[in-house]
Amino acid sequence: MLVSLLAFITGILVGLTGTGAGVILTPLLLLLTPFSALTVIGTDLMSGAVTKLAGVVEHRKMGQVRWDLAGYLLAGSVPGSVAGILFIHFLEGWMSEAQLDHALKILLGLTLFGVSFFMPFLRGKQQAASSGYSNLTFSNGGGKLAAVGAIVGFLVSMTSVGSGSLLMIALLVLVPLPMGSLVGTDILFGLVTTALAGSLHWEMGNFNASLFFFLLAGEVPGVIIGSRLTRRIPERYITWLFSILYFSLGARLLVG
Repeated sequence: MLVSLLAFITGILVGLTGTGAGVILTPLLLLLTPFSALTVIGTDLMSGAVTKLAGVVEHRKMGQVRWDLAGYLLAGSVPGSVAGILFIHFLEGWMSEAQLDHALKILLGLTLFGVSFFMPFLRGKQQAASSGYSNLTFSNGGGKLAAVGAIVGFLVSMTSVGSGSLLMIALLVLVPLPMGSLVGTDILFGLVTTALAGSLHWEMGNFNASLFFFLLAGEVPGVIIGSRLTRRIPERYITWLFSILYFSLGARLLVG
């Protein structure tokens, strides 16, 4: 029952902000359930994929999924992820993978702290200039989005930080579109990456059916409610929620 309640709260956050599972649910499941870390991560990824699918459906109903934007991001994330893996192999002669992961987490933690304090002011300057993204082409914003996707894929392949958290930082700061469109597109991006990672864990046996259904019982109704709230809650309040989430994630990365 507690797992489903936590999953419900996480689902609301995913629908409302595009992120939440990596910041809140996964660490709590590791603390509160008897399952191994790999089982928790694999099962959480599988339930997260189904949850994000429900979120994409809800945001699509409201016209808040930019397929073209997501396409450019995914086009960049695939080579970026491969480059990150190759870079790890290149650095193995200079430092261990654990040392590199620790150094990147410190850097990302400090970045998240900075973003959490300045996010409300950064978004306040973005509200007017969305016309440039009405007809997205490679030269008119698409190339920049592909670069963003490549950077996110590069960092995700080298650290345990979720793609949704990193991508939303870039979208909120760089892309002058309404919050709902950014969240819907971020969930679509997360659906693809989460489904791929979850299927790999499932193939390796890192999955528990009972935990999966308890998570779905909370996350799916939560993400439907959260998605609909993007139309009801003013953007300035959602922006402050992002600040709190990024502050929490930054603290988690820096503390350990």
